[in-house]
Amino acid sequence: MPKKISPEEFDALVEHLRHLEDSTLQYKRGEYAATDDRLENFRVVGQFLNFRMSVVAVTYLLKHIQSIASQVRSGVYCWDMLTPEGTEGLKQRVVDALNYLYLLAACLEEEQRTIMPQDAPSK
Repeated sequence: MPKKISPEEFDALVEHLRHLEDSTLQYKRGEYAATDDRLENFRVVGQFLNFRMSVVAVTYLLKHIQSIASQVRSGVYCWDMLTPEGTEGLKQRVVDALNYLYLLAACLEEEQRTIMPQDAPSK
């Protein structure tokens, strides 16, 4: 039976993942967009497909979730950022999924601003 994770270990894991999220978000900034517009890829693909950018962002997120689910179901994964072969490990997929949630939130925020005039009260 696996040793239970302590509250301190859980907190340390969350802190570690947050650090990885931040560094990955900065490192992959160029993958998300060629300009300083972090939502550029979602905006461009959305326009190309006639989808809201949030739909594109959630689709990209689901790609990561499906990959995570597949590896977890199989029980065959490398719980590291990179595998020994140099491909993305499961930890990298989790970090990417967390970052895609942030990017999705930014898409939703921008869409909400477009839908709701600035002077209207927010919910």
